Amino acid sequence: MTERWGRRRFLKTGLAAAAAPVLGTTWLQRPPPEPIMRYRTLGRTGLKVSEIGFGGYPIRDPELLRYAIERGINYIDTSDDYRGGASEETIGRGLRGLRDQVVLATKWHPWARTKKAEMLAGLDQSLRRLQTDHVDILQVHQVGKRSGGESIERLENQDLWSAYETAKQAGKVRFVGITGHDGDLMQVMRYVLDHTPADMILNRYSFLDYPEQKALFAEAKRRGIGVAVMKTLAGAKGQRLDPWRRGDATFQQAALRWTLSNPNIAVAVISISSRSQVDEYVGAVARAFNSTDQALLDRYAARYSQEYCRLCNACEPACPAALPIADTLRFAMYAEDYGDLERGRAAYAKLAPERRAAVCATCAAPCLHACPYKLDIRTLMGRADRLLA
Repeated sequence: MTERWGRRRFLKTGLAAAAAPVLGTTWLQRPPPEPIMRYRTLGRTGLKVSEIGFGGYPIRDPELLRYAIERGINYIDTSDDYRGGASEETIGRGLRGLRDQVVLATKWHPWARTKKAEMLAGLDQSLRRLQTDHVDILQVHQVGKRSGGESIERLENQDLWSAYETAKQAGKVRFVGITGHDGDLMQVMRYVLDHTPADMILNRYSFLDYPEQKALFAEAKRRGIGVAVMKTLAGAKGQRLDPWRRGDATFQQAALRWTLSNPNIAVAVISISSRSQVDEYVGAVARAFNSTDQALLDRYAARYSQEYCRLCNACEPACPAALPIADTLRFAMYAEDYGDLERGRAAYAKLAPERRAAVCATCAAPCLHACPYKLDIRTLMGRADRLLA
């Protein structure tokens, strides 16, 4: 490979040099950078996964996926409900001829009373959209009390584990995973470690999130359970991050490097919607986390810590209207900071009118005293409603 690359580089630079006088310029076109991706083992699965994972929610162009794979990304994450299945369909097109080069993970949504036959039928639909006969990892999506009103009881459904076993015996699924990001995340994941046969977990994790996750991840690794993480940009104030640079480092790279400095994490999954994002996120693994990165994170924390909802749900018992505050602020984050207004508005539209944030304008806001992070919840909720309604 090194010899082939060296020959390509010689040919490209040699041809550019020869062409320069004809084109009337003296510059030589630089060759594309060599892949620099690093890989880690995802627990007892034995799968070698790229440190940066492709978060597939926003993907619309299959060529973007192929570009990411060329740059070394081999962990592909999607779900049966991402954009109504459109994410799986696009990924399926992008993986034509490349399926054996990636670790493909998708998600399904069995509830406490979902029957085995329903689960298996849903899996078959995902496989058709993905244009494959199997997925490497099938995960239960968003286990938590705020994600549909059910939490651990979803994992106590014996039909779930029977469906998994049937799918594995049929060769349609290789490994089992659980995901979550609600306020009861720690309880859910400890239950996963102690009471389920899960091979991996996918958690919310960032430099502003709960530090107790570090102990959870260390225990997971000790037990051979692989760890993937998401929401690593601590709110991803995406439209406002350009000023957060120091030298050639960006805030996004600093946050990813901080995440990957934890040796118990195998892969950081991040939503990708452009080639420039692929290049930036892949570039994060070029070096280890250092003081320059820490300075960027410190500046970001000083500016945005009190605008970033940790989804802990601590404020919600104080809300006289029983609003889903964490969910609403998460939907606003999708729209405002991830740049995906369609996703945020679609999620907000599913809330009943009486559960939306318009009522916050005339509320005495007892939630303000309940937030352990001192967020101005009333202001943030009002802004969310104006953006999403």
